[in-house]
Amino acid sequence: MRPVRLCIGFVLGIGVMSCSSVPGTNRDRLDLLPRSTVDAMGQEAFADIHANGKVIDQGDQVRRVRRIARRVVEAGKRRYPGAGLEDYEWEVVLIDDDSANAFALPGGRIGVHTGLLPVAQSDDGLAIILGHEVGHVLAGHGGERLSQHLLIVGGTVIGAMAIGDDDETTREVALAALGIGSQLGIVLPYSRLHESEADELGLFIAAEAGFDPDQAIGLWQRMAKEGGGPAIEFLSTHPDPHRRIEQLQALLPKARAIRAQSGLAR
Repeated sequence: MRPVRLCIGFVLGIGVMSCSSVPGTNRDRLDLLPRSTVDAMGQEAFADIHANGKVIDQGDQVRRVRRIARRVVEAGKRRYPGAGLEDYEWEVVLIDDDSANAFALPGGRIGVHTGLLPVAQSDDGLAIILGHEVGHVLAGHGGERLSQHLLIVGGTVIGAMAIGDDDETTREVALAALGIGSQLGIVLPYSRLHESEADELGLFIAAEAGFDPDQAIGLWQRMAKEGGGPAIEFLSTHPDPHRRIEQLQALLPKARAIRAQSGLAR
């Protein structure tokens, strides 16, 4: 198994040499792809969404979603100037889909499912969700996930080459260990980290826009119920709901101060 460990270390070492800093948290972020490439992929994915015929173009809910999204994006630009949010011509759509979901893609594209609106309940709840999604774009999580995937694929190839002379059973076990180790050791922890980071950035962005950050607690409690209850955190891409709420509660004093300083509280 020693060659496999060496290969994982080698591939991760490459990643350490390709890092940048996440605005707002200053975490070292893995960057192996140009931002322009990641943005183009996000825009292509958004075009596919438009092509499926489920985008709603008119109506009060469309105007409401766009109004709140504009406030959130503008607040993100003010709070994190020079971080890239101002580089996009943001497009916001409402999608006819019963799932409680929203997304923001690299390149400045936001989608909100109609099924999310009853769960969000209020403008404050929707702003916190949109802040979370814009936080993913601000932090470059899409590009980092792609970079992680490149590292995992590269590590698997190198690992297969390194143990090519071993007997077949050893080789199969080693490759399985490499795949599982990558999944549990890199992808899932980073996914949970990304969600927690987007929670923090998004809460502060929503507060900067004048929305009530205290509504985040009830919102994520409702979202947890929509998700069917807590999963085993170690094997989940999202933080445990109770842990998530505890982390948000710890951030509320700062978020309240940001809202008060913004002068936009309603």
